[in-house]
Amino acid sequence: MRPLSYSQIDQYQSCPLKYRFLYIDGLKPPAKGYFSFGTTLHDCAEYFFRVKVPPPPSLENLMEYYCLHWRSEGYESAEAEENYRQLGGKILADFHRIHSADFHMPLAVEHQYTVNLDGVKLTGKIDRVDKLPSGELCIIDYKSNKDLFSAEYVQNNLQLSLYQLAVEQIWFLPVGELCLYHLRSNTAMRCPARSKEVIADARNLVLEVAEKIEKAIFPACENSFCPCDFAHLCPLYRHKYAPPPQLPQAPPVDISHAVEEYVELQSRKGEIEARIDTLKEAIIEYCRANSLGRVFGSEHALSYKEVLRTAYNNKAVRDLLEPLGLWNQVSSLDKTLLEEYLETDACGQELKKRILALKEVISSSPRLYVKQISKDQDN
Repeated sequence: MRPLSYSQIDQYQSCPLKYRFLYIDGLKPPAKGYFSFGTTLHDCAEYFFRVKVPPPPSLENLMEYYCLHWRSEGYESAEAEENYRQLGGKILADFHRIHSADFHMPLAVEHQYTVNLDGVKLTGKIDRVDKLPSGELCIIDYKSNKDLFSAEYVQNNLQLSLYQLAVEQIWFLPVGELCLYHLRSNTAMRCPARSKEVIADARNLVLEVAEKIEKAIFPACENSFCPCDFAHLCPLYRHKYAPPPQLPQAPPVDISHAVEEYVELQSRKGEIEARIDTLKEAIIEYCRANSLGRVFGSEHALSYKEVLRTAYNNKAVRDLLEPLGLWNQVSSLDKTLLEEYLETDACGQELKKRILALKEVISSSPRLYVKQISKDQDN
């Protein structure tokens, strides 16, 4: 399996299907100005601190480097690019003033790492590592986000947890502090190092994501960034941005009209149940034929899902629990009773995993869920 980085793990958690588009299918999203801006600022921060001996570069040298390494990709207009360019100049002037006053040599700058986690390679690049007066390490990650982070965000940031995991494994030195450095305001948001329990959870998360990727589990998951650059390929949005042609063998259906009529008739279900069923069947058949998870009308969308009904294999669960003296707690295999037991402290993780593996799909039924199209999405 290919090495995993924080950005890949974060992307998989946000939407596994988009992860597949980016890192397996190799699709390239269009360039965006704010990404180019952030990369330029990162490059300049690296240039400032990557010196063999003090002092750091002068302000004039830093600004010259900034101009020579400006990235122009993805800006909406020349005016927008110029606004960003001026903003970057002000940010770097403040950055130089703050850090040249008490300049100290970092332990590492843009440190590339790869560590092995039970056969899964975790890779990444850490913006900066400082050594604290205590002898412990401080990990700094630059961010060019528009808004300042909350303290809670810094304390729960997965990227910093993974960096700490890697640094402690590479250098065998304790990490005492973690920092997200907000470049736009030149604010260092610091917090104590993660506990062993938090690092263990981060490690397990990497392994869980790796396992799902290895099993090719890539569902489309809706999130605050939807629709993304690949909406025309996503089963939740493809019908809106790249509707498939009507199949020759299928009965003619105006899918947009069918969606809206379906929603209207649902409100008068008692009167026109038969018509609803007809529309539902046509829409489901259309979704299945075109591998769609959502279809759009003019004002509404319908999400299509197959709802699975599960049950536990009675004999297999009994064979597993009876030798452990636990069968009587869930005798007659009451599903609710069994699942309540799975949530108790008495059921260890290993036993829970083995019991859940005995759950079987016993039926499947198609469902349609109404989704209102927001004006922002429509525009």
